[in-house]
Amino acid sequence: MRTPIVLALLLAGAAAPVAAQEVPRKLTLDDAIRIALQRNPAHRRVLNDEDVTAVGERAAWSQFLPNVSANLSTGVSKSRFVSGADDFGRPIPEDVHRSSADQSISANVTLFDGLSRVSSVRAARAESRAVAARIAGSRNALIADVSRLYYAALQARQRIALEEQLLASARERLEMTEQQLRVARTHPEDVLGAQVDVARQELVLEQAHGNARKADLDLRQMMGVDDPAEFELADELPPRFDPASLDEEALVARALEAAPRVLELAATAAAAEHSAGAASWSRWPQISLQAGVSRGTNLESNEALFELNPSDRTFSLRLTAQVPLFTRFQTSRQIAQANATADDAREALREERLRVERDVRAALVDLRNTYRAVELAERSAELARQRVELAQEKFRLGSISFADLQRFIDDAAREERAAVDARFAWIGAVIALERQVGGRVRP
Repeated sequence: MRTPIVLALLLAGAAAPVAAQEVPRKLTLDDAIRIALQRNPAHRRVLNDEDVTAVGERAAWSQFLPNVSANLSTGVSKSRFVSGADDFGRPIPEDVHRSSADQSISANVTLFDGLSRVSSVRAARAESRAVAARIAGSRNALIADVSRLYYAALQARQRIALEEQLLASARERLEMTEQQLRVARTHPEDVLGAQVDVARQELVLEQAHGNARKADLDLRQMMGVDDPAEFELADELPPRFDPASLDEEALVARALEAAPRVLELAATAAAAEHSAGAASWSRWPQISLQAGVSRGTNLESNEALFELNPSDRTFSLRLTAQVPLFTRFQTSRQIAQANATADDAREALREERLRVERDVRAALVDLRNTYRAVELAERSAELARQRVELAQEKFRLGSISFADLQRFIDDAAREERAAVDARFAWIGAVIALERQVGGRVRP
Protein backbone atom coordinates (compact mmCIF):
# COMPACT_ATOMS: atom_id res chain seq x y z
CA MET A 1 0.00 0.00 0.00
CA ARG A 2 1.28 3.45 -0.78
CA THR A 3 1.61 5.57 2.23
CA PRO A 4 0.92 8.79 3.82
CA ILE A 5 3.49 11.39 4.19
CA VAL A 6 5.77 11.42 1.20
CA LEU A 7 3.16 10.39 -1.30
CA ALA A 8 0.91 13.30 -0.50
CA LEU A 9 3.76 15.80 -0.71
CA LEU A 10 3.63 15.07 -4.43
CA LEU A 11 -0.11 15.61 -4.62
CA ALA A 12 -0.04 19.25 -3.58
CA GLY A 13 -0.03 20.67 -7.08
CA ALA A 14 -3.42 19.34 -8.08
CA ALA A 15 -5.38 22.10 -9.82
CA ALA A 16 -8.93 20.80 -9.49
CA PRO A 17 -11.45 23.27 -8.10
CA VAL A 18 -12.10 22.99 -4.41
CA ALA A 19 -15.81 22.43 -4.79
CA ALA A 20 -15.25 19.51 -7.21
CA GLN A 21 -13.60 17.31 -4.57
CA GLU A 22 -16.35 15.11 -3.14
CA VAL A 23 -15.82 12.37 -0.60
CA PRO A 24 -15.98 9.02 -2.42
CA ARG A 25 -18.05 6.18 -1.04
CA LYS A 26 -14.92 4.07 -0.55
CA LEU A 27 -12.38 6.47 0.90
CA THR A 28 -8.69 5.60 0.63
CA LEU A 29 -5.97 7.36 2.55
CA ASP A 30 -4.74 8.92 -0.71
CA ASP A 31 -8.24 10.30 -1.35
CA ALA A 32 -8.45 11.76 2.14
CA ILE A 33 -5.04 13.43 1.80
CA ARG A 34 -5.81 14.86 -1.64
CA ILE A 35 -9.12 16.32 -0.49
CA ALA A 36 -7.54 17.79 2.65
CA LEU A 37 -4.74 19.45 0.69
CA GLN A 38 -7.34 21.25 -1.41
CA ARG A 39 -10.04 21.97 1.17
CA ASN A 40 -8.55 22.24 4.64
CA PRO A 41 -9.10 25.90 5.69
CA ALA A 42 -5.94 26.24 7.78
CA HIS A 43 -3.74 24.95 4.96
CA ARG A 44 -5.44 27.20 2.42
CA ARG A 45 -4.71 30.22 4.62
CA VAL A 46 -1.02 29.32 4.54
CA LEU A 47 -1.14 28.97 0.75
CA ASN A 48 -2.33 32.56 0.49
CA ASP A 49 1.04 33.77 1.77
CA GLU A 50 2.69 32.64 -1.46
CA ASP A 51 1.05 35.41 -3.50
CA VAL A 52 2.10 38.02 -0.95
CA THR A 53 5.77 37.02 -1.10
CA ALA A 54 5.73 36.99 -4.90
CA VAL A 55 4.54 40.59 -4.88
CA GLY A 56 7.13 41.46 -2.22
CA GLU A 57 9.95 40.04 -4.34
CA ARG A 58 8.82 42.03 -7.38
CA ALA A 59 8.64 45.14 -5.21
CA ALA A 60 12.25 44.59 -4.09
CA TRP A 61 13.44 44.30 -7.69
CA SER A 62 11.48 47.41 -8.65
CA GLN A 63 13.76 49.54 -6.48
CA PHE A 64 16.24 49.47 -9.39
CA LEU A 65 13.65 51.06 -11.68
CA PRO A 66 12.92 54.79 -11.83
CA ASN A 67 9.91 56.36 -10.22
CA VAL A 68 7.86 57.90 -13.04
CA SER A 69 5.03 60.31 -12.50
CA ALA A 70 2.84 62.41 -14.78
CA ASN A 71 0.88 65.51 -13.92
CA LEU A 72 -1.93 67.21 -15.78
CA SER A 73 -3.62 70.33 -14.46
CA THR A 74 -5.80 73.12 -15.79
CA GLY A 75 -7.69 75.90 -14.08
CA VAL A 76 -9.27 79.30 -14.26
CA SER A 77 -9.25 82.20 -11.81
CA LYS A 78 -11.02 85.52 -11.50
CA SER A 79 -9.73 88.37 -9.38
CA ARG A 80 -10.86 91.93 -8.77
CA PHE A 81 -8.61 94.78 -7.71
CA VAL A 82 -8.90 98.56 -7.43
CA SER A 83 -7.16 100.28 -10.30
CA GLY A 84 -7.83 103.88 -9.17
CA ALA A 85 -10.60 106.34 -8.23
CA ASP A 86 -13.09 108.37 -10.21
CA ASP A 87 -13.64 112.13 -10.02
CA PHE A 88 -15.74 111.71 -6.94
CA GLY A 89 -13.12 109.60 -5.17
CA ARG A 90 -14.94 106.34 -5.52
CA PRO A 91 -12.77 103.22 -6.20
CA ILE A 92 -12.74 101.81 -9.69
CA PRO A 93 -12.76 97.99 -9.59
CA GLU A 94 -11.21 95.98 -12.36
CA ASP A 95 -11.81 92.24 -12.99
CA VAL A 96 -9.01 90.05 -14.29
CA HIS A 97 -9.62 86.60 -15.74
CA ARG A 98 -6.71 84.16 -15.98
CA SER A 99 -6.47 80.54 -17.08
CA SER A 100 -3.63 78.03 -17.17
CA ALA A 101 -2.83 74.53 -18.42
CA ASP A 102 0.22 72.53 -17.29
CA GLN A 103 1.45 69.07 -18.30
CA SER A 104 4.57 67.35 -17.00
CA ILE A 105 6.27 63.99 -16.75
CA SER A 106 9.21 63.29 -14.46
CA ALA A 107 11.43 60.38 -13.54
CA ASN A 108 13.62 59.82 -10.49
CA VAL A 109 16.13 56.99 -10.32
CA THR A 110 18.60 56.12 -7.55
CA LEU A 111 22.06 55.63 -8.99
CA PHE A 112 23.88 54.63 -5.83
CA ASP A 113 22.85 53.68 -2.31
CA GLY A 114 25.62 51.27 -1.42
CA LEU A 115 24.27 47.72 -1.57
CA SER A 116 21.01 48.50 0.18
CA ARG A 117 18.79 47.54 -2.75
CA VAL A 118 20.79 44.37 -3.43
CA SER A 119 20.38 43.36 0.20
CA SER A 120 16.65 44.07 0.00
CA VAL A 121 16.30 41.80 -3.02
CA ARG A 122 18.20 39.03 -1.26
CA ALA A 123 16.02 39.45 1.82
CA ALA A 124 12.86 39.22 -0.32
CA ARG A 125 14.16 36.04 -1.96
CA ALA A 126 14.89 34.54 1.45
CA GLU A 127 11.39 35.46 2.64
CA SER A 128 9.97 33.66 -0.40
CA ARG A 129 11.97 30.57 0.55
CA ALA A 130 10.69 30.86 4.10
CA VAL A 131 7.09 30.96 2.91
CA ALA A 132 7.69 28.00 0.60
CA ALA A 133 9.10 26.07 3.55
CA ARG A 134 6.14 27.15 5.70
CA ILE A 135 3.76 25.83 3.05
CA ALA A 136 5.69 22.56 2.90
CA GLY A 137 5.55 22.36 6.70
CA SER A 138 1.79 22.97 6.68
CA ARG A 139 1.38 20.30 4.00
CA ASN A 140 3.55 17.87 5.96
CA ALA A 141 1.60 18.48 9.17
CA LEU A 142 -1.74 18.18 7.38
CA ILE A 143 -0.76 14.87 5.80
CA ALA A 144 0.32 13.53 9.18
CA ASP A 145 -2.91 14.69 10.83
CA VAL A 146 -5.10 13.22 8.10
CA SER A 147 -3.18 9.94 8.25
CA ARG A 148 -3.51 9.81 12.02
CA LEU A 149 -7.25 10.51 11.93
CA TYR A 150 -7.78 8.05 9.07
CA TYR A 151 -6.20 5.28 11.09
CA ALA A 152 -8.09 6.42 14.19
CA ALA A 153 -11.33 5.96 12.25
CA LEU A 154 -10.09 2.56 11.06
CA GLN A 155 -9.22 1.66 14.65
CA ALA A 156 -12.73 2.61 15.77
CA ARG A 157 -14.18 0.27 13.14
CA GLN A 158 -11.96 -2.57 14.23
CA ARG A 159 -13.03 -1.99 17.81
CA ILE A 160 -16.64 -2.31 16.68
CA ALA A 161 -15.83 -5.63 15.01
CA LEU A 162 -14.05 -6.82 18.15
CA GLU A 163 -16.89 -5.77 20.45
CA GLU A 164 -19.37 -7.52 18.18
CA GLN A 165 -17.34 -10.71 18.47
CA LEU A 166 -17.22 -10.35 22.24
CA LEU A 167 -20.98 -9.78 22.34
CA ALA A 168 -21.58 -12.90 20.27
CA SER A 169 -19.31 -14.81 22.63
CA ALA A 170 -21.20 -13.45 25.66
CA ARG A 171 -24.50 -14.58 24.17
CA GLU A 172 -23.07 -18.04 23.52
CA ARG A 173 -21.95 -18.23 27.13
CA LEU A 174 -25.42 -17.19 28.27
CA GLU A 175 -26.94 -19.97 26.19
CA MET A 176 -24.39 -22.45 27.51
CA THR A 177 -25.05 -21.36 31.08
CA GLU A 178 -28.78 -21.78 30.62
CA GLN A 179 -28.18 -25.29 29.28
CA GLN A 180 -25.98 -26.06 32.27
CA LEU A 181 -28.75 -24.87 34.56
CA ARG A 182 -31.20 -27.31 32.99
CA VAL A 183 -29.00 -30.24 33.91
CA ALA A 184 -28.24 -28.79 37.36
CA ARG A 185 -24.55 -28.20 36.63
CA THR A 186 -24.75 -24.51 37.48
CA HIS A 187 -26.79 -22.09 39.54
CA PRO A 188 -29.40 -19.44 38.71
CA GLU A 189 -27.02 -16.68 39.79
CA ASP A 190 -24.62 -17.84 37.08
CA VAL A 191 -27.34 -17.28 34.49
CA LEU A 192 -27.97 -13.82 35.90
CA GLY A 193 -24.25 -13.11 35.74
CA ALA A 194 -24.18 -14.19 32.09
CA GLN A 195 -27.14 -11.91 31.35
CA VAL A 196 -25.34 -8.99 33.03
CA ASP A 197 -22.29 -9.76 30.91
CA VAL A 198 -24.39 -9.60 27.72
CA ALA A 199 -25.98 -6.30 28.76
CA ARG A 200 -22.60 -4.84 29.64
CA GLN A 201 -21.11 -5.92 26.33
CA GLU A 202 -24.07 -4.40 24.46
CA LEU A 203 -23.31 -1.07 26.17
CA VAL A 204 -19.64 -1.33 25.23
CA LEU A 205 -20.65 -1.99 21.62
CA GLU A 206 -22.88 1.08 21.58
CA GLN A 207 -20.02 3.17 22.91
CA ALA A 208 -17.76 1.80 20.18
CA HIS A 209 -20.30 2.88 17.55
CA GLY A 210 -20.38 6.37 19.07
CA ASN A 211 -16.59 6.59 19.09
CA ALA A 212 -16.50 5.54 15.43
CA ARG A 213 -18.97 8.29 14.56
CA LYS A 214 -16.84 10.88 16.33
CA ALA A 215 -13.70 9.59 14.58
CA ASP A 216 -15.44 10.05 11.21
CA LEU A 217 -16.42 13.60 12.16
CA ASP A 218 -12.82 14.40 13.12
CA LEU A 219 -11.55 13.04 9.81
CA ARG A 220 -14.21 14.93 7.87
CA GLN A 221 -13.31 18.18 9.63
CA MET A 222 -9.61 17.71 8.92
CA MET A 223 -10.39 17.14 5.24
CA GLY A 224 -12.36 20.39 5.25
CA VAL A 225 -15.60 18.94 3.89
CA ASP A 226 -19.15 19.31 5.13
CA ASP A 227 -20.68 16.55 3.02
CA PRO A 228 -22.82 14.46 5.40
CA ALA A 229 -22.66 11.35 3.18
CA GLU A 230 -21.29 8.22 4.84
CA PHE A 231 -18.10 6.62 3.59
CA GLU A 232 -16.21 3.38 4.03
CA LEU A 233 -12.49 3.17 4.66
CA ALA A 234 -10.88 1.24 1.84
CA ASP A 235 -7.34 0.89 3.23
CA GLU A 236 -5.96 -1.35 5.93
CA LEU A 237 -3.00 -0.98 8.24
CA PRO A 238 0.32 -1.06 6.37
CA PRO A 239 2.62 -4.01 7.08
CA ARG A 240 4.85 -3.62 10.10
CA PHE A 241 8.61 -3.37 9.79
CA ASP A 242 11.33 -3.67 12.37
CA PRO A 243 12.57 -0.16 13.28
CA ALA A 244 15.96 -1.69 14.05
CA SER A 245 16.61 -1.39 10.29
CA LEU A 246 16.47 2.43 10.52
CA ASP A 247 19.70 4.39 10.83
CA GLU A 248 19.15 6.90 13.63
CA GLU A 249 21.99 9.23 12.66
CA ALA A 250 20.90 9.25 9.02
CA LEU A 251 17.35 10.15 10.05
CA VAL A 252 18.61 13.01 12.22
CA ALA A 253 20.83 14.33 9.41
CA ARG A 254 17.95 14.06 6.96
CA ALA A 255 15.62 15.96 9.27
CA LEU A 256 18.17 18.72 9.86
CA GLU A 257 18.49 19.15 6.10
CA ALA A 258 14.90 18.74 4.95
CA ALA A 259 12.53 19.33 7.86
CA PRO A 260 10.23 22.17 6.68
CA ARG A 261 10.44 24.07 9.96
CA VAL A 262 14.26 24.05 9.83
CA LEU A 263 14.19 25.26 6.22
CA GLU A 264 11.74 27.99 7.12
CA LEU A 265 13.83 29.29 10.01
CA ALA A 266 17.02 29.07 7.94
CA ALA A 267 15.40 31.22 5.25
CA THR A 268 14.04 33.59 7.89
CA ALA A 269 17.53 33.95 9.38
CA ALA A 270 18.96 34.67 5.92
CA ALA A 271 16.28 37.30 5.28
CA ALA A 272 17.02 38.95 8.63
CA GLU A 273 20.74 39.04 7.86
CA HIS A 274 20.15 40.67 4.47
CA SER A 275 17.75 43.17 6.06
CA ALA A 276 20.43 44.04 8.60
CA GLY A 277 22.86 44.55 5.73
CA ALA A 278 20.41 46.84 3.98
CA ALA A 279 20.03 48.87 7.19
CA SER A 280 23.79 49.26 7.58
CA TRP A 281 24.10 50.65 4.05
CA SER A 282 21.76 53.50 4.98
CA ARG A 283 24.84 55.36 6.37
CA TRP A 284 26.21 55.73 2.85
CA PRO A 285 25.34 58.69 0.64
CA GLN A 286 22.52 58.28 -1.84
CA ILE A 287 22.94 59.59 -5.35
CA SER A 288 19.89 60.05 -7.51
CA LEU A 289 19.05 61.51 -10.90
CA GLN A 290 15.85 63.41 -11.67
CA ALA A 291 14.68 64.33 -15.14
CA GLY A 292 11.50 65.99 -16.25
CA VAL A 293 9.71 67.48 -19.21
CA SER A 294 6.86 69.93 -18.87
CA ARG A 295 4.82 72.30 -20.96
CA GLY A 296 2.23 74.85 -20.05
CA THR A 297 0.55 78.13 -20.86
CA ASN A 298 -0.85 80.99 -18.79
CA LEU A 299 -3.29 83.49 -20.40
CA GLU A 300 -5.28 86.49 -19.22
CA SER A 301 -8.50 84.95 -20.46
CA ASN A 302 -10.31 81.65 -20.25
CA GLU A 303 -8.71 80.29 -23.41
CA ALA A 304 -6.05 78.21 -21.62
CA LEU A 305 -8.69 76.17 -19.81
CA PHE A 306 -8.50 72.54 -21.08
CA GLU A 307 -5.71 73.44 -23.48
CA LEU A 308 -4.31 70.09 -24.68
CA ASN A 309 -1.25 71.46 -26.44
CA PRO A 310 0.33 74.21 -24.32
CA SER A 311 3.00 76.25 -26.10
CA ASP A 312 5.65 76.73 -23.39
CA ARG A 313 8.21 73.89 -23.02
CA THR A 314 10.64 73.11 -20.18
CA PHE A 315 13.22 70.32 -19.70
CA SER A 316 15.08 69.75 -16.43
CA LEU A 317 17.84 67.41 -15.31
CA ARG A 318 19.17 67.26 -11.76
CA LEU A 319 21.79 65.11 -10.04
CA THR A 320 21.40 64.93 -6.27
CA ALA A 321 23.67 63.51 -3.58
CA GLN A 322 22.18 63.13 -0.12
CA VAL A 323 24.52 62.45 2.78
CA PRO A 324 22.97 61.46 6.14
CA LEU A 325 25.07 63.60 8.49
CA PHE A 326 22.79 63.50 11.50
CA THR A 327 19.50 61.60 11.75
CA ARG A 328 18.94 61.97 15.50
CA PHE A 329 20.26 58.43 16.00
CA GLN A 330 17.39 56.96 13.98
CA THR A 331 19.81 55.19 11.64
CA SER A 332 21.74 53.73 14.56
CA ARG A 333 18.51 52.52 16.12
CA GLN A 334 17.36 50.86 12.90
CA ILE A 335 20.72 49.15 12.41
CA ALA A 336 20.79 47.91 16.01
CA GLN A 337 17.24 46.64 15.75
CA ALA A 338 17.97 44.87 12.45
CA ASN A 339 21.10 43.24 13.90
CA ALA A 340 19.17 42.10 16.97
CA THR A 341 16.46 40.61 14.75
CA ALA A 342 19.12 38.75 12.75
CA ASP A 343 20.70 37.42 15.97
CA ASP A 344 17.28 36.29 17.22
CA ALA A 345 16.60 34.51 13.93
CA ARG A 346 19.92 32.67 14.11
CA GLU A 347 19.25 31.58 17.67
CA ALA A 348 15.74 30.46 16.72
CA LEU A 349 17.25 28.33 13.95
CA ARG A 350 19.78 26.79 16.34
CA GLU A 351 17.01 26.11 18.86
CA GLU A 352 14.89 24.43 16.19
CA ARG A 353 17.78 22.24 15.07
CA LEU A 354 18.28 21.09 18.65
CA ARG A 355 14.57 20.42 18.99
CA VAL A 356 14.40 18.51 15.70
CA GLU A 357 17.30 16.30 16.70
CA ARG A 358 15.71 15.57 20.06
CA ASP A 359 12.26 14.94 18.57
CA VAL A 360 13.55 12.61 15.85
CA ARG A 361 15.47 10.52 18.37
CA ALA A 362 12.50 10.48 20.75
CA ALA A 363 10.09 9.51 17.94
CA LEU A 364 12.40 6.66 16.97
CA VAL A 365 12.44 5.47 20.60
CA ASP A 366 8.63 5.55 20.61
CA LEU A 367 8.51 3.59 17.36
CA ARG A 368 10.80 0.89 18.75
CA ASN A 369 8.75 0.67 21.93
CA THR A 370 5.45 0.41 20.07
CA TYR A 371 6.87 -2.25 17.74
CA ARG A 372 7.84 -4.36 20.72
CA ALA A 373 4.51 -3.58 22.40
CA VAL A 374 2.61 -4.94 19.38
CA GLU A 375 4.52 -8.20 19.53
CA LEU A 376 3.87 -8.59 23.25
CA ALA A 377 0.20 -7.56 22.99
CA GLU A 378 -0.53 -10.01 20.17
CA ARG A 379 1.24 -12.78 22.03
CA SER A 380 -0.70 -12.01 25.22
CA ALA A 381 -3.98 -11.93 23.27
CA GLU A 382 -3.26 -15.33 21.73
CA LEU A 383 -2.40 -16.84 25.10
CA ALA A 384 -5.54 -15.33 26.60
CA ARG A 385 -7.67 -16.85 23.82
CA GLN A 386 -6.19 -20.29 24.46
CA ARG A 387 -6.77 -19.85 28.17
CA VAL A 388 -10.46 -19.01 27.59
CA GLU A 389 -10.92 -22.08 25.38
CA LEU A 390 -9.53 -24.31 28.13
CA ALA A 391 -11.64 -22.56 30.77
CA GLN A 392 -14.82 -22.95 28.72
CA GLU A 393 -14.18 -26.67 28.37
CA LYS A 394 -13.66 -26.99 32.11
CA PHE A 395 -16.85 -25.02 32.74
CA ARG A 396 -18.80 -27.41 30.52
CA LEU A 397 -17.46 -30.27 32.58
CA GLY A 398 -18.25 -28.43 35.81
CA SER A 399 -14.62 -28.18 36.90
CA ILE A 400 -14.64 -24.40 37.45
CA SER A 401 -17.28 -21.90 38.46
CA PHE A 402 -18.89 -19.30 36.24
CA ALA A 403 -17.07 -16.57 38.18
CA ASP A 404 -13.71 -18.12 37.29
CA LEU A 405 -14.76 -18.43 33.65
CA GLN A 406 -15.88 -14.81 33.60
CA ARG A 407 -12.57 -13.67 35.01
CA PHE A 408 -10.69 -15.47 32.22
CA ILE A 409 -13.02 -14.00 29.61
CA ASP A 410 -12.60 -10.46 30.97
CA ASP A 411 -8.84 -10.86 30.87
CA ALA A 412 -8.99 -12.08 27.28
CA ALA A 413 -11.21 -9.19 26.22
CA ARG A 414 -8.80 -6.75 27.82
CA GLU A 415 -5.88 -8.33 25.94
CA GLU A 416 -7.76 -8.26 22.62
CA ARG A 417 -8.50 -4.55 23.01
CA ALA A 418 -4.89 -3.91 24.01
CA ALA A 419 -3.69 -5.72 20.90
CA VAL A 420 -5.87 -3.55 18.65
CA ASP A 421 -4.70 -0.38 20.39
CA ALA A 422 -1.05 -1.48 20.14
CA ARG A 423 -1.28 -2.01 16.37
CA PHE A 424 -2.63 1.49 15.84
CA ALA A 425 -0.19 3.00 18.33
CA TRP A 426 2.54 1.59 16.10
CA ILE A 427 1.27 3.30 12.93
CA GLY A 428 0.80 6.48 14.96
CA ALA A 429 4.47 6.30 15.97
CA VAL A 430 5.46 5.81 12.31
CA ILE A 431 3.45 8.86 11.27
CA ALA A 432 4.98 10.93 14.09
CA LEU A 433 8.51 9.99 13.01
CA GLU A 434 7.77 10.75 9.36
CA ARG A 435 6.38 14.12 10.37
CA GLN A 436 9.57 14.96 12.25
CA VAL A 437 11.84 13.77 9.45
CA GLY A 438 9.74 15.45 6.77
CA GLY A 439 9.30 12.37 4.57
CA ARG A 440 8.84 8.64 4.37
CA VAL A 441 10.95 6.43 6.63
CA ARG A 442 9.43 3.05 5.80
CA PRO A 443 11.66 0.70 3.79
